[in-house]
Amino acid sequence: MFAESGLPVEGPPGDDLSRAVDGDRAAFVSLLKRHGPVARRAVRGRIPPRWQSVLSEEDVLQQTYADAFVHIRQLTAQHESSFAKWLETIACHNLNEVLKLLAAAKRGGLRKRVDPAANDESFIALHEWLAATSTTPSRHAARGEAKAALERAIGQLPEDYQRVVWMYDLEGRTVEQVAEALQRSPGAVFMLRARAHERLRELMGHTSEFLSG
Repeated sequence: MFAESGLPVEGPPGDDLSRAVDGDRAAFVSLLKRHGPVARRAVRGRIPPRWQSVLSEEDVLQQTYADAFVHIRQLTAQHESSFAKWLETIACHNLNEVLKLLAAAKRGGLRKRVDPAANDESFIALHEWLAATSTTPSRHAARGEAKAALERAIGQLPEDYQRVVWMYDLEGRTVEQVAEALQRSPGAVFMLRARAHERLRELMGHTSEFLSG
């Protein structure tokens, strides 16, 4: 999703940049210390007043840094100026994404309402949601198979992703309840949920069978 495209390439590879691309966390942190302000400027003052009680610039930046760390191996740039531009692009994407998610949640369009006591139905509702918002080819699956496939995929998610999916999608808790449990803002919860759903589609696209019809 965040692969570099058309960014300038100049100068020899920087030590921190090349090491960060190879997975060196300390080098990545060093890059963030130098170029994080670029991402911060990209989102500063852009959160509308109506969402400032549920989303902060820091929420967007934390998700931006997490996304950058996960996807930095896709970066082929050879100069830190390209890393800075890439980080800025991710920050802008994340801000635009979460503002759309907050607006959709206010309209009640982020999930099917299901009976939290009907656990199987919650799994099927999430399975259908993922299928409806995916471009991955799908085939029919029995309800039991769909639940089992989804359970396996959820088990492979990072812990915070798992908790968001379980609490919000499967247990039917409100975003405010999930935010309190995770000690995050509602906006941060929606960004985590978006990343969790992206990862679920990746995990299930090769091995799972989305329900249709």
